[in-house]
Amino acid sequence: MTDQDNKKEHFKMQVEEQKKVAKFLCEEAGFSKEVGMEVLEVADGYCSGRIRLEKKHLNPLNTVHGGVFFALADTICGIAAASTGYGGPTVQGDMDYMRPVKGKEIICTARVVKTGRTLTWVEGIITDDNGIEVARTKFIYYRLKETRHFGFESLE
Repeated sequence: MTDQDNKKEHFKMQVEEQKKVAKFLCEEAGFSKEVGMEVLEVADGYCSGRIRLEKKHLNPLNTVHGGVFFALADTICGIAAASTGYGGPTVQGDMDYMRPVKGKEIICTARVVKTGRTLTWVEGIITDDNGIEVARTKFIYYRLKETRHFGFESLE
C-alpha cells in the first residue's frame, strides 16, 4: 500500500467516524432528540433524515406544526453543510409549505448547492412517507473555520 493509499484510507475512516458523530448528535442531543429526529444517510454535501410523527408534532388544526418541518430541515441541511467540512450557524432559512402531511413521518433530503468563502447554501425537499412532496427549503450557513460542527472537522 502506498503512502497515498494510506492517506485515502485514513480520510475514509475519519469521514465514517464523523458520520457516526453527526448521527449521534442529532438523535441523542437536546432539542433534536426531544423532537424525535433520525439521520438516515450522510455523504459529502448530502444528508437525509426523518421524524416519525406523533400527537406532540400537531398544531391546533391537527396537522403537523410548521415548526416541526423547519426544525427538521434546519438540522438535516446543517448536517449536509457540515459534511463538506464547512459547518456553522444558520444565517437564513426559507420554507415553502405546499400541503399538509397525510403520512406517518416526514423525510428531509438536503444537498449543498454552493460553498463560498464564508457561506454555504443548501436546498432541501421534505416528503411524507408516501413520497409526496410537502415542503421545499433553502438555508444559508456561515462557514466557521477551525471548528467541529455536528462532529465534522473543519477543512481549514
